[in-house]
Amino acid sequence: MRCRNDLDLYERNADRWWDRDGHTFRSLHAVNDFRLALLREWFAGRLEGLRVADLGCGGGLLAVPLIREDGARLVGVDIGAASVAAARSRGGPRFVRGDVLRVPLAADAFDLVLLSDVVEHVSDAARALREASRVLVPGGSLYVSTLNRTRRAKRLAVDLAEGIGLVPRGTHDAEMFVEPEHLAREGAAVGLALERLQGEAVDVWRTLRRWAITLRKSDDVSVTYSALFRKERPS
Repeated sequence: MRCRNDLDLYERNADRWWDRDGHTFRSLHAVNDFRLALLREWFAGRLEGLRVADLGCGGGLLAVPLIREDGARLVGVDIGAASVAAARSRGGPRFVRGDVLRVPLAADAFDLVLLSDVVEHVSDAARALREASRVLVPGGSLYVSTLNRTRRAKRLAVDLAEGIGLVPRGTHDAEMFVEPEHLAREGAAVGLALERLQGEAVDVWRTLRRWAITLRKSDDVSVTYSALFRKERPS
């Protein structure tokens, strides 16, 4: 039986990162379309020239449009060598190999840090938040998107989505999902104040039509959500 939270699946399929119609990453492309639209809404007119670190960037699905279309000064970090190579093939040499729990970037260097669909995959979410805070400038922002630790999230994201093939089997381990309250507490412990929380829901008809998980905004955070933190300035 294939293990849960199988991070190696990204490396095994790294040559397919940019195949929008392929089984492995079709849903991730659709989800990233939603994430990108949300970031553009929240940072309207402010992404150009912004110093951004995308931690756990994978093949660059979120990072490359921010570089090419929005003019962000972005550095991507991912632990997978093949995934970094896939990101470089589209976004240039600004992608480096590294662990989000030991980020190989300078402190107080970035205006915005992204942890998009990452914290539910790492062994120590609190440490990932601490590293994100470390590389942020005071007053900078951290964007996190993740899955809530609820039975409903497990049923939909693991049992259903993996069971019917919307995402590869082994993608998630529901025991690693993160409640927004827990995320807020861990963020506060490292100087990150929660400013925005956006619930997300599956757009069922578009998902079935595209056979790719498609999200829409919702007041419900019980399955998946996005959070925006601000690094507090020294008093």
